[in-house]
Amino acid sequence: MLSTLDAGQANDNYDGLVNINANKHFEYLGGGGVMEFKSKESYKKVINYVDNLNNDCDSDKSWYFAEIYYDKMPVDFFDFVQNYEIFDYQDLLRWCVSIIEQSPSALLMLKEAIEKDWKIAIDDLNGGDYCLDIDNKILILDNNALTPAALVRSSYFRNITLVTMVKALRDIWQEKRHGGFDEQYSPDKVLLMERLRAADLEVMAILVMWELRSEGYSDIWRHIIGSEIGDMAMVFSGYLERDPRSQFNAKGLLAAFKQWFKDAARVNSCDHDTLEYLDEVLAISDVINPFGHKTPSKINIEMISCLPDKTAYLQGQGAEILGNPTYSSVDDDINQTHLFHIMHDLESVVVGNVAFRDANLARKIFPVE
Repeated sequence: MLSTLDAGQANDNYDGLVNINANKHFEYLGGGGVMEFKSKESYKKVINYVDNLNNDCDSDKSWYFAEIYYDKMPVDFFDFVQNYEIFDYQDLLRWCVSIIEQSPSALLMLKEAIEKDWKIAIDDLNGGDYCLDIDNKILILDNNALTPAALVRSSYFRNITLVTMVKALRDIWQEKRHGGFDEQYSPDKVLLMERLRAADLEVMAILVMWELRSEGYSDIWRHIIGSEIGDMAMVFSGYLERDPRSQFNAKGLLAAFKQWFKDAARVNSCDHDTLEYLDEVLAISDVINPFGHKTPSKINIEMISCLPDKTAYLQGQGAEILGNPTYSSVDDDINQTHLFHIMHDLESVVVGNVAFRDANLARKIFPVE
Protein backbone atom coordinates (compact mmCIF):
# COMPACT_ATOMS: atom_id res chain seq x y z
CA MET A 1 0.00 0.00 0.00
CA LEU A 2 1.34 3.42 -0.91
CA SER A 3 1.03 6.22 1.59
CA THR A 4 2.06 9.86 1.46
CA LEU A 5 3.51 11.65 4.42
CA ASP A 6 3.35 15.34 5.34
CA ALA A 7 5.16 17.51 2.86
CA GLY A 8 7.47 20.46 3.00
CA GLN A 9 8.99 22.46 0.18
CA ALA A 10 12.70 22.47 -0.48
CA ASN A 11 14.34 25.40 -2.21
CA ASP A 12 17.62 24.77 -3.99
CA ASN A 13 18.95 28.28 -4.52
CA TYR A 14 22.68 28.14 -5.05
CA ASP A 15 25.11 30.69 -6.34
CA GLY A 16 27.95 28.55 -7.61
CA LEU A 17 29.13 26.62 -4.55
CA VAL A 18 27.49 29.01 -2.07
CA ASN A 19 24.16 28.14 -0.52
CA ILE A 20 21.94 31.19 -0.17
CA ASN A 21 19.06 29.39 1.53
CA ALA A 22 19.10 29.99 5.28
CA ASN A 23 17.32 26.70 5.91
CA LYS A 24 20.22 24.67 4.58
CA HIS A 25 23.81 24.15 5.53
CA PHE A 26 26.46 23.42 2.92
CA GLU A 27 30.19 23.14 3.26
CA TYR A 28 32.83 22.90 0.54
CA LEU A 29 36.29 22.43 1.96
CA GLY A 30 38.13 21.98 -1.33
CA GLY A 31 41.22 19.89 -1.96
CA GLY A 32 40.07 16.47 -0.90
CA GLY A 33 36.59 16.90 -2.29
CA VAL A 34 34.95 17.32 1.08
CA MET A 35 31.29 18.21 1.06
CA GLU A 36 28.46 18.04 3.56
CA PHE A 37 24.84 19.01 3.16
CA LYS A 38 22.03 19.11 5.68
CA SER A 39 18.51 20.41 5.39
CA LYS A 40 16.18 21.63 8.11
CA GLU A 41 13.18 21.17 5.83
CA SER A 42 10.70 18.34 5.91
CA TYR A 43 10.03 16.66 2.60
CA LYS A 44 7.30 14.79 0.88
CA LYS A 45 8.17 11.13 0.66
CA VAL A 46 6.06 8.33 -0.71
CA ILE A 47 6.71 5.05 1.06
CA ASN A 48 5.54 1.48 0.79
CA TYR A 49 4.91 -0.13 4.15
CA VAL A 50 2.76 -2.68 5.92
CA ASP A 51 -0.21 -1.06 7.65
CA ASN A 52 -0.57 -3.57 10.45
CA LEU A 53 3.10 -3.21 11.35
CA ASN A 54 2.86 0.57 11.27
CA ASN A 55 -0.14 0.44 13.60
CA ASP A 56 1.84 -1.75 16.02
CA CYS A 57 5.12 0.12 15.73
CA ASP A 58 5.30 0.61 19.51
CA SER A 59 4.91 -3.08 20.20
CA ASP A 60 7.62 -5.71 20.39
CA LYS A 61 7.66 -5.92 16.58
CA SER A 62 10.11 -3.02 16.33
CA TRP A 63 13.17 -1.91 18.27
CA TYR A 64 15.17 1.26 18.53
CA PHE A 65 18.52 1.08 16.81
CA ALA A 66 20.02 2.19 20.12
CA GLU A 67 18.82 -0.87 22.01
CA ILE A 68 19.98 -3.13 19.18
CA TYR A 69 23.39 -1.43 19.11
CA TYR A 70 24.08 -1.49 22.83
CA ASP A 71 22.89 -5.07 23.27
CA LYS A 72 26.03 -6.63 21.85
CA MET A 73 26.14 -10.07 20.24
CA PRO A 74 29.25 -12.11 19.34
CA VAL A 75 29.60 -12.12 15.56
CA ASP A 76 30.08 -15.91 15.61
CA PHE A 77 26.97 -16.46 17.73
CA PHE A 78 25.03 -18.33 15.07
CA ASP A 79 27.93 -20.66 14.38
CA PHE A 80 27.21 -22.38 17.67
CA VAL A 81 23.39 -22.38 17.72
CA GLN A 82 22.49 -24.14 14.49
CA ASN A 83 20.11 -26.44 16.33
CA TYR A 84 18.82 -23.80 18.69
CA GLU A 85 15.43 -22.24 18.03
CA ILE A 86 15.64 -18.46 17.65
CA PHE A 87 12.20 -17.00 18.20
CA ASP A 88 12.96 -13.33 17.78
CA TYR A 89 14.04 -11.29 14.76
CA GLN A 90 15.86 -9.06 17.20
CA ASP A 91 18.62 -11.68 17.43
CA LEU A 92 19.29 -11.38 13.72
CA LEU A 93 19.28 -7.58 13.89
CA ARG A 94 21.76 -7.63 16.78
CA TRP A 95 24.03 -9.88 14.72
CA CYS A 96 23.84 -7.56 11.70
CA VAL A 97 24.62 -4.48 13.76
CA SER A 98 27.50 -6.23 15.54
CA ILE A 99 29.12 -6.84 12.17
CA ILE A 100 28.41 -3.64 10.26
CA GLU A 101 29.64 -1.46 13.13
CA GLN A 102 33.10 -2.73 12.21
CA SER A 103 32.86 -0.81 8.94
CA PRO A 104 33.84 2.85 9.48
CA SER A 105 31.37 4.03 6.84
CA ALA A 106 28.47 1.95 8.14
CA LEU A 107 29.20 2.90 11.75
CA LEU A 108 28.76 6.61 11.01
CA MET A 109 25.39 6.00 9.37
CA LEU A 110 24.33 3.69 12.18
CA LYS A 111 25.21 6.27 14.82
CA GLU A 112 23.16 8.89 13.02
CA ALA A 113 20.14 6.55 12.94
CA ILE A 114 20.64 6.00 16.68
CA GLU A 115 20.89 9.73 17.37
CA LYS A 116 17.71 10.42 15.41
CA ASP A 117 15.77 7.72 17.31
CA TRP A 118 15.10 5.46 14.33
CA LYS A 119 13.50 2.08 14.94
CA ILE A 120 13.87 -1.12 12.96
CA ALA A 121 11.59 -4.09 12.32
CA ILE A 122 11.42 -7.19 10.15
CA ASP A 123 8.23 -8.24 8.42
CA ASP A 124 6.97 -9.85 5.21
CA LEU A 125 7.09 -7.16 2.51
CA ASN A 126 6.02 -9.50 -0.27
CA GLY A 127 9.32 -9.32 -2.11
CA GLY A 128 10.40 -5.76 -1.36
CA ASP A 129 13.85 -5.38 0.18
CA TYR A 130 12.87 -2.76 2.74
CA CYS A 131 10.72 0.29 3.24
CA LEU A 132 10.98 3.49 5.25
CA ASP A 133 8.26 5.06 7.34
CA ILE A 134 9.80 8.51 7.42
CA ASP A 135 7.10 10.07 9.57
CA ASN A 136 7.46 7.52 12.37
CA LYS A 137 11.17 6.85 11.77
CA ILE A 138 10.78 3.12 11.25
CA LEU A 139 12.88 0.98 8.92
CA ILE A 140 11.24 -2.31 7.94
CA LEU A 141 13.36 -5.08 6.44
CA ASP A 142 11.87 -7.96 4.47
CA ASN A 143 11.96 -11.37 6.16
CA ASN A 144 11.89 -13.19 2.80
CA ALA A 145 8.81 -15.03 4.13
CA LEU A 146 11.01 -16.86 6.65
CA THR A 147 10.65 -17.37 10.39
CA PRO A 148 13.39 -16.03 12.67
CA ALA A 149 14.82 -19.54 13.09
CA ALA A 150 14.95 -20.11 9.33
CA LEU A 151 16.58 -16.74 8.73
CA VAL A 152 19.39 -17.15 11.22
CA ARG A 153 20.19 -20.72 10.13
CA SER A 154 20.85 -19.59 6.56
CA SER A 155 24.09 -17.68 6.06
CA TYR A 156 22.76 -16.65 2.64
CA PHE A 157 19.67 -14.94 4.04
CA ARG A 158 21.60 -13.51 6.98
CA ASN A 159 23.95 -11.85 4.52
CA ILE A 160 21.02 -10.58 2.47
CA THR A 161 19.57 -8.99 5.59
CA LEU A 162 22.93 -7.44 6.46
CA VAL A 163 23.45 -5.93 2.99
CA THR A 164 19.87 -4.67 2.94
CA MET A 165 20.33 -3.00 6.31
CA VAL A 166 23.38 -1.16 4.98
CA LYS A 167 21.49 0.11 1.94
CA ALA A 168 18.57 1.15 4.12
CA LEU A 169 20.86 3.05 6.50
CA ARG A 170 22.27 4.87 3.47
CA ASP A 171 18.74 5.65 2.33
CA ILE A 172 17.94 7.10 5.76
CA TRP A 173 21.13 9.14 5.52
CA GLN A 174 20.12 10.43 2.09
CA GLU A 175 16.54 11.09 3.17
CA LYS A 176 17.69 13.48 5.85
CA ARG A 177 19.75 15.45 3.36
CA HIS A 178 17.65 15.32 0.21
CA GLY A 179 14.18 13.95 0.93
CA GLY A 180 11.90 13.23 -2.01
CA PHE A 181 12.68 14.82 -5.35
CA ASP A 182 9.11 15.25 -6.62
CA GLU A 183 8.53 18.74 -5.19
CA GLN A 184 11.78 20.05 -6.61
CA TYR A 185 12.03 18.59 -10.10
CA SER A 186 9.86 17.70 -13.08
CA PRO A 187 9.06 13.99 -13.60
CA ASP A 188 11.84 13.38 -16.13
CA LYS A 189 14.38 14.93 -13.78
CA VAL A 190 12.99 12.92 -10.86
CA LEU A 191 13.79 9.80 -12.90
CA LEU A 192 17.40 10.92 -13.20
CA MET A 193 17.78 11.77 -9.53
CA GLU A 194 16.20 8.50 -8.40
CA ARG A 195 18.60 6.60 -10.66
CA LEU A 196 21.54 8.37 -9.07
CA ARG A 197 20.22 7.66 -5.60
CA ALA A 198 19.58 3.99 -6.38
CA ALA A 199 23.08 3.61 -7.82
CA ASP A 200 24.53 5.30 -4.75
CA LEU A 201 22.84 2.82 -2.40
CA GLU A 202 24.54 -0.04 -4.21
CA VAL A 203 27.88 1.76 -4.24
CA MET A 204 27.63 2.28 -0.49
CA ALA A 205 26.81 -1.40 0.07
CA ILE A 206 29.91 -2.36 -1.91
CA LEU A 207 32.11 0.06 0.04
CA VAL A 208 30.89 -1.27 3.38
CA MET A 209 31.31 -4.91 2.35
CA TRP A 210 34.84 -4.14 1.17
CA GLU A 211 35.63 -2.56 4.52
CA LEU A 212 34.23 -5.65 6.26
CA ARG A 213 36.34 -7.84 3.98
CA SER A 214 39.38 -5.96 5.28
CA GLU A 215 38.23 -6.89 8.78
CA GLY A 216 38.22 -10.58 7.89
CA TYR A 217 34.62 -11.11 6.75
CA SER A 218 35.50 -12.58 3.36
CA ASP A 219 32.26 -14.59 3.18
CA ILE A 220 30.27 -11.35 3.08
CA TRP A 221 32.38 -10.08 0.20
CA ARG A 222 31.88 -13.38 -1.64
CA HIS A 223 28.15 -12.93 -1.10
CA ILE A 224 28.19 -9.48 -2.71
CA ILE A 225 30.25 -10.81 -5.64
CA GLY A 226 27.54 -13.42 -6.28
CA SER A 227 24.68 -10.95 -5.97
CA GLU A 228 22.92 -8.83 -8.60
CA ILE A 229 25.52 -6.10 -8.12
CA GLY A 230 28.44 -8.49 -8.43
CA ASP A 231 29.55 -6.74 -11.62
CA MET A 232 29.82 -3.46 -9.71
CA ALA A 233 31.77 -5.15 -6.92
CA MET A 234 34.18 -6.71 -9.41
CA VAL A 235 34.78 -3.36 -11.11
CA PHE A 236 35.41 -1.77 -7.72
CA SER A 237 37.79 -4.45 -6.47
CA GLY A 238 39.57 -4.64 -9.83
CA TYR A 239 40.18 -0.91 -9.74
CA LEU A 240 41.63 -1.14 -6.23
CA GLU A 241 43.84 -4.08 -7.11
CA ARG A 242 45.32 -2.15 -10.04
CA ASP A 243 45.61 1.09 -8.11
CA PRO A 244 45.38 0.75 -4.31
CA ARG A 245 45.29 4.54 -4.00
CA SER A 246 41.83 4.56 -5.59
CA GLN A 247 40.39 3.44 -2.25
CA PHE A 248 41.25 6.88 -0.96
CA ASN A 249 40.68 9.06 -4.04
CA ALA A 250 37.21 7.60 -4.74
CA LYS A 251 38.02 6.47 -8.27
CA GLY A 252 37.00 2.91 -7.41
CA LEU A 253 33.63 4.12 -6.14
CA LEU A 254 33.15 6.21 -9.27
CA ALA A 255 33.90 3.19 -11.45
CA ALA A 256 31.33 1.09 -9.55
CA PHE A 257 28.79 3.91 -9.84
CA LYS A 258 29.20 4.10 -13.63
CA GLN A 259 28.90 0.32 -13.86
CA TRP A 260 25.39 0.52 -12.36
CA PHE A 261 24.16 2.22 -15.53
CA LYS A 262 25.56 -0.49 -17.78
CA ASP A 263 22.86 -2.95 -16.72
CA ALA A 264 19.64 -2.09 -18.55
CA ALA A 265 17.56 -4.26 -16.25
CA ARG A 266 18.73 -2.28 -13.20
CA VAL A 267 17.96 1.03 -14.85
CA ASN A 268 14.56 -0.07 -16.17
CA SER A 269 13.52 -1.50 -12.82
CA CYS A 270 14.45 1.72 -11.07
CA ASP A 271 12.51 3.75 -13.65
CA HIS A 272 9.47 1.51 -13.26
CA ASP A 273 9.42 1.98 -9.50
CA THR A 274 9.89 5.74 -9.84
CA LEU A 275 7.09 6.05 -12.38
CA GLU A 276 4.76 4.12 -10.08
CA TYR A 277 5.75 6.55 -7.35
CA LEU A 278 4.98 9.53 -9.59
CA ASP A 279 1.59 8.05 -10.43
CA GLU A 280 0.81 7.86 -6.72
CA VAL A 281 1.81 11.49 -6.22
CA LEU A 282 -0.55 12.48 -9.04
CA ALA A 283 -3.35 10.33 -7.68
CA ILE A 284 -3.39 11.94 -4.25
CA SER A 285 -2.74 15.51 -5.41
CA ASP A 286 -5.53 18.10 -5.65
CA VAL A 287 -3.59 20.21 -8.18
CA ILE A 288 -2.92 19.47 -11.83
CA ASN A 289 0.86 19.53 -11.48
CA PRO A 290 2.20 18.73 -8.00
CA PHE A 291 5.78 18.46 -9.20
CA GLY A 292 8.57 21.00 -9.19
CA HIS A 293 10.00 22.77 -12.21
CA LYS A 294 13.69 22.92 -11.42
CA THR A 295 16.52 21.28 -13.25
CA PRO A 296 19.21 19.72 -11.07
CA SER A 297 22.51 21.56 -11.09
CA LYS A 298 25.97 20.06 -11.13
CA ILE A 299 26.21 20.47 -7.38
CA ASN A 300 22.84 18.75 -6.85
CA ILE A 301 24.19 15.75 -8.76
CA GLU A 302 27.47 15.62 -6.90
CA MET A 303 25.85 15.99 -3.48
CA ILE A 304 24.11 12.62 -3.92
CA SER A 305 27.52 10.99 -3.53
CA CYS A 306 28.55 12.63 -0.25
CA LEU A 307 29.84 9.91 2.06
CA PRO A 308 29.68 9.84 5.86
CA ASP A 309 33.33 10.97 5.99
CA LYS A 310 32.25 14.01 3.92
CA THR A 311 34.06 13.01 0.72
CA ALA A 312 32.09 13.01 -2.52
CA TYR A 313 33.02 10.45 -5.16
CA LEU A 314 31.06 12.29 -7.86
CA GLN A 315 32.82 15.59 -7.35
CA GLY A 316 33.68 17.01 -10.74
CA GLN A 317 31.31 14.59 -12.50
CA GLY A 318 28.11 16.66 -12.34
CA ALA A 319 28.43 18.24 -15.78
CA GLU A 320 29.14 14.93 -17.49
CA ILE A 321 26.17 13.24 -15.81
CA LEU A 322 23.82 16.06 -16.80
CA GLY A 323 25.07 16.07 -20.38
CA ASN A 324 25.47 12.35 -21.02
CA PRO A 325 22.28 10.55 -22.14
CA THR A 326 23.61 7.33 -20.60
CA TYR A 327 22.42 8.62 -17.26
CA SER A 328 19.10 10.19 -18.25
CA SER A 329 17.65 8.65 -21.39
CA VAL A 330 14.64 6.35 -21.04
CA ASP A 331 15.18 3.54 -23.54
CA ASP A 332 12.60 1.02 -22.36
CA ASP A 333 9.43 1.32 -24.48
CA ILE A 334 7.05 0.64 -21.59
CA ASN A 335 8.71 3.18 -19.33
CA GLN A 336 8.82 5.70 -22.16
CA THR A 337 5.08 5.34 -22.65
CA HIS A 338 4.45 5.56 -18.93
CA LEU A 339 6.47 8.77 -18.66
CA PHE A 340 4.67 10.21 -21.71
CA HIS A 341 1.30 9.59 -20.08
CA ILE A 342 2.40 11.28 -16.88
CA MET A 343 3.66 14.32 -18.77
CA HIS A 344 0.40 14.40 -20.76
CA ASP A 345 -1.64 14.29 -17.56
CA LEU A 346 0.25 17.28 -16.22
CA GLU A 347 -0.77 19.34 -19.24
CA SER A 348 -4.39 18.23 -19.36
CA VAL A 349 -7.59 19.04 -17.51
CA VAL A 350 -10.02 16.12 -17.58
CA VAL A 351 -13.70 17.02 -17.33
CA GLY A 352 -16.43 14.56 -18.20
CA ASN A 353 -13.80 12.04 -19.32
CA VAL A 354 -12.59 14.56 -21.92
CA ALA A 355 -9.02 15.88 -21.74
CA PHE A 356 -8.46 19.61 -22.32
CA ARG A 357 -5.19 21.47 -22.53
CA ASP A 358 -6.95 24.74 -21.71
CA ALA A 359 -8.73 24.97 -18.36
CA ASN A 360 -10.82 27.93 -19.51
CA LEU A 361 -12.06 25.98 -22.53
CA ALA A 362 -12.94 23.08 -20.25
CA ARG A 363 -15.06 25.38 -18.07
CA LYS A 364 -16.85 26.80 -21.12
CA ILE A 365 -17.81 23.39 -22.47
CA PHE A 366 -18.50 21.85 -19.06
CA PRO A 367 -19.50 24.81 -16.89
CA VAL A 368 -19.49 24.31 -13.16
CA GLU A 369 -23.03 24.36 -11.85
